[in-house]
Amino acid sequence: MILARLIPKNSVRYTLLNKTADIYSIFLDKHKILHLFSVWTVTMSGFVFNKGQIDRFSYWDWSGWEYGLIKIIISTILFLFIQNKNFSDVKLFNNNNSLLIKEFLFLVFYFFIGLSNFNIFDLNIILISPYLFTFAGGLFLYRISVKYDSNSEKWNVDNWENKLYYFSLSFILLIISTYLGYLFDDPIISTVSMISLFFPAVVLLWPSHVRHILRSQFYPLFTFSMFVCVRAPWFFIILFILFFISRSINYLKYGIVYPSFGVDQEDILGDV
Repeated sequence: MILARLIPKNSVRYTLLNKTADIYSIFLDKHKILHLFSVWTVTMSGFVFNKGQIDRFSYWDWSGWEYGLIKIIISTILFLFIQNKNFSDVKLFNNNNSLLIKEFLFLVFYFFIGLSNFNIFDLNIILISPYLFTFAGGLFLYRISVKYDSNSEKWNVDNWENKLYYFSLSFILLIISTYLGYLFDDPIISTVSMISLFFPAVVLLWPSHVRHILRSQFYPLFTFSMFVCVRAPWFFIILFILFFISRSINYLKYGIVYPSFGVDQEDILGDV
């Protein structure tokens, strides 16, 4: 990270900026701004699904960016409203899956925001089923909570309970999504699901380690985002802005490069 080289952790400049970054870090954590990566990607998946229905071979199309941007703004406002109203505390059903079901319904709603200019009465609902399976499979990847311990400077998993259950379901749902995406000739969702299903597979087959969870929670979403950008390249600019800002704030506040693509050399050797 360039910022880490320009402003080393032990420098005077870092100490001064660390205090300033505290304000932005609180805002980032309070409103769960990093969740916008998934909110925006799901919204834009509806947008590019619409493009795919109009033109199967739609590729690198900059047209309609203003409509896509409006959809992102609407999804962002809705997301922040939901966070401020603490809808996550509302119980839809009296069981442990209440939060999962609610999150899934919100993702479906974001998808339809992206799809909103498509005539709903002309839509074959079966064609969006691969996306629904992908959303569900993706949500199960986040059932294992990972937190950063600033004292030990390490990522830790709170509880490994139900790992087999969550990641097995995720793997199965992504396989179904891959098959349906291929069946319906949707190159975006079929490829995304096919690539993503290997991450829960690694968690299931390899011994429990936090690095496998981190990868499974980052790379499938990143893959989805990049394939969405194939049809709407302007979306990459918006993702990059959020990526750069969040990385910079997390570095200046906690001294960590996050979100990150990187894998430590120690982790690589540990896998050998």
